Amino acid sequence: MSRILVVLGVILSALSSIQAQQKATASKIDSLAKHFYSAKTNAAKIQVMLNAPTRIDEYFEKPDPILNLYQNALSMAKGRDDRRSIITFLIEIAHLQMYAVLDEPQAFSLYSQALKYADEEKDFDSCAQICKGMATISEHQNFKAEMYQYLLKSVEYTEKSKTVFLNPYKWLKYMYLQENRIEDALRISKRCEKYVSERSASVQSKALAYGYMYEVLKKIPSKKEEAETYRKKTVTLLKNVKEVSTFNNLEDIATVCYEVGQYELAIEFASRIFKRSSVNKQVMVNKMLCYTVISNAYERLGQHQKSAENYKRYSELYVKYLQDVMNLESGRKVIRAEGERNLLMKQNEVEKERFYRNLSFAITAFVLLLGGVIVVFYKREQRQKQELTQLNATKDKLFAILSHDLRSPVGALENNVMLTNWGALTQDEFVETTQNLGQEIRQVRTMLDNVLHWSISQLGGMKPHPKRFSLNEAIQEQLTLLQPAADAKNIALRLQIKESVFVNADKNHVAIIFRNLLQNAIKFTRSAGAIDLVQHEDNAFHYIQVKDTGIGMSPQQLTQLFQLGEQNSRQGTAAEKGTGLGLVLVKELVEANGGSIDVTSHPDVGTNFSLRFPK
Repeated sequence: MSRILVVLGVILSALSSIQAQQKATASKIDSLAKHFYSAKTNAAKIQVMLNAPTRIDEYFEKPDPILNLYQNALSMAKGRDDRRSIITFLIEIAHLQMYAVLDEPQAFSLYSQALKYADEEKDFDSCAQICKGMATISEHQNFKAEMYQYLLKSVEYTEKSKTVFLNPYKWLKYMYLQENRIEDALRISKRCEKYVSERSASVQSKALAYGYMYEVLKKIPSKKEEAETYRKKTVTLLKNVKEVSTFNNLEDIATVCYEVGQYELAIEFASRIFKRSSVNKQVMVNKMLCYTVISNAYERLGQHQKSAENYKRYSELYVKYLQDVMNLESGRKVIRAEGERNLLMKQNEVEKERFYRNLSFAITAFVLLLGGVIVVFYKREQRQKQELTQLNATKDKLFAILSHDLRSPVGALENNVMLTNWGALTQDEFVETTQNLGQEIRQVRTMLDNVLHWSISQLGGMKPHPKRFSLNEAIQEQLTLLQPAADAKNIALRLQIKESVFVNADKNHVAIIFRNLLQNAIKFTRSAGAIDLVQHEDNAFHYIQVKDTGIGMSPQQLTQLFQLGEQNSRQGTAAEKGTGLGLVLVKELVEANGGSIDVTSHPDVGTNFSLRFPK
């Protein structure tokens, strides 16, 4: 009985806490609305919104009321031609549309309007932040060229402004390193260092700039001494950093501390982020990254138990984030597609009304034309109906894949975390479970990447941007990435492609193609097997073969290989899981780049994928 009373007490206490929090949230927004509407003049109302706190958690929990207030203030500012206020309100509305409402096209449109006003007013601080926001949206939509364009614009505006803003430098450096563009990364890092040196920048900003330089220089063997010099400069500055203002800055400082070997300092800065609460999805990412910094730092310090504990916290947060992303990304694409469908249907209705209205005034003169218009209109509607039917079929297939193959591994992750929380595992089992968690997360991440890439391609978002690049170098990057998986099964990866071979295709697409083919080959090759990559060419094409000594496929399985369906997902020789999307995505990307793919296979002998790319 006493236990029941305790449980009821806990529940009532939790409900009271939630109600109090909701009341506090409502009271803050209601208080702002009360001040706004009680102001006697438009100028006073505009000033109320300019003085209002920005981007607090309550706005993300309930975006509609604050959006209404900002929209009213924006209309008033436009009526007064108050350009400074117009810029401020457009930026805040765009940020809420992007992160709270999740309407990125609308956010991009608002940012574009704000950039026009800010550029005319020479408000370079705002221009830099706006371009950074537009770059973020471009990256989300997989428009890499536009992303780089807006990031470089942000840097240009930053260098004209008086406020120190390092975010575009950091992002450019990170993206260049991801694509192994070391010279570009070094150039933007030097530009960042010069930028902070020419201004009275804070110790924190200088430490970050020097840290970026060290991160790039240590990847260049001929610049080890210079890299060490920057490491020492960075360490000296980091010891003088006291307060860090934002979530992003805490993560940045902690990461730089780790990179330069200041592991205890990295733990101290990264831990500060957990003393602050926020419902913003971006902050969840910051916290995940800080957990990885703390876990890695404890590992370097030899404190393996604490490292494992923080890795477990990262895994728990990553599972929650992964579930949110699955719902967010797939939902975002479907909502956008259905919005376009509704727009088409409304346009058709408008066209019908216009057509019949005009017909009533000139029925005799347009009788012959009417027949032709009806035929054209009928064909257009049939074509649109077919396109919408295909879009709905694509949506249904996507949800079938998500529900069938992605929920199972996520459930396994949750079960492992629950067992750990209950203390049902011994120390050895805990270590093994932690290792299994990492493997599960990597498998889920691979499957999720394929699902997202494929869904983007179905909505026309993965357009190739061809350029000439070294095929050997591109494939070697994927071999390096997958070598641990091959080593785990004692599989030999043999690359027999000359460094002088260059292809003309989208480098990101080629990376996805070979990553999926190699993952597939490793998955279905038994221990002590081998995977070979060979190449030959003629005057017009390059021919690349990916051959394995795996379990092979039957003729019936070959006929269904490039078709989307749950039946096409098989477990590997070590019970590896998949979605069946990898090879579907490979075929679409190969053909999008003007190539073709063929496959031959024999059970218990192996499989040979043959790709053809134009020179």
